[in-house]
Amino acid sequence: MPLEQPIGGRRIALAIDEEDHAHDAEELDRRKGRPHGCLWVMDVTDPSNIKALSSYEVSELDSPWSRATPGRFGAHQFQEQRRGTMVYCAWFAGGLRVVDVADPMSPREVGYFIPDPAEGRAAPQTNDVFVDDDNRIYMVDRYAGFDILEHAR
Repeated sequence: MPLEQPIGGRRIALAIDEEDHAHDAEELDRRKGRPHGCLWVMDVTDPSNIKALSSYEVSELDSPWSRATPGRFGAHQFQEQRRGTMVYCAWFAGGLRVVDVADPMSPREVGYFIPDPAEGRAAPQTNDVFVDDDNRIYMVDRYAGFDILEHAR
């Protein structure tokens, strides 16, 4: 998804990898050594020569539920409304991650929210995020849960 405005004369686009699903401890063990799903920042100025500029990842140390099974930890989806350089990402057991890509070579996290797991579940599974025109953030958990947030700046 392209950003609305060029940065430094370059057309910038974002992509997000979706995390694989680990159903049990054995599958989680098979994932070891593989990177989690992440956010990619790309230069798409020339569509015939797209270049990856950077990626943004969340460390397993940044969520108490990063290795809970069953569940996923890494990236899932970002909000589909582009406004400026702020990107609101659903990060499964990592909750909501707010990433500023104003410097496409060095995206930085400027906020986060990790909900509690739904009753009877091992981890939250933040699944979708939507940001309205008043900058309210609507976040859905795939099992149960709906949070409405504001990003204090």
